[in-house]
Amino acid sequence: MFKFTKIAAPALIAAMAFGAAVPAQAQNYGQHNQGRDYGYNHNNNGYNNGQGIEREITQLERQVNRGDNRDRISEREAAGLRRDVAQLRWTYRSYARNGLSSSEVRTLQNRIQNIRHRLQNERNDRDGRRY
Repeated sequence: MFKFTKIAAPALIAAMAFGAAVPAQAQNYGQHNQGRDYGYNHNNNGYNNGQGIEREITQLERQVNRGDNRDRISEREAAGLRRDVAQLRWTYRSYARNGLSSSEVRTLQNRIQNIRHRLQNERNDRDGRRY
């Protein structure tokens, strides 16, 4: 009996410790969208006020202004991009009045990406029309 407790007790303790450690490793710490947080509330699986999207829109505004100030994009290109960002902001505010649904967030994310791509293309187009 003494040999049994001498061998079984450490094995039982090790099994209990391993069983407690495995669920801690299997926890889901939330999904991340390419490092961006669009205001998704992981606790109740709903969208809160969408502050992440608003930050992205503000960042787009700054990038357009910076590109224009540094003459990386023309005045005409900057005006078009500013108009698109303003329309995006208006749409965001319209959607956010009643809370953002997942389809509205997807729509806003797609429009943000489209404007971001256009800005990148305008910076790199090298068409010689800067003014």
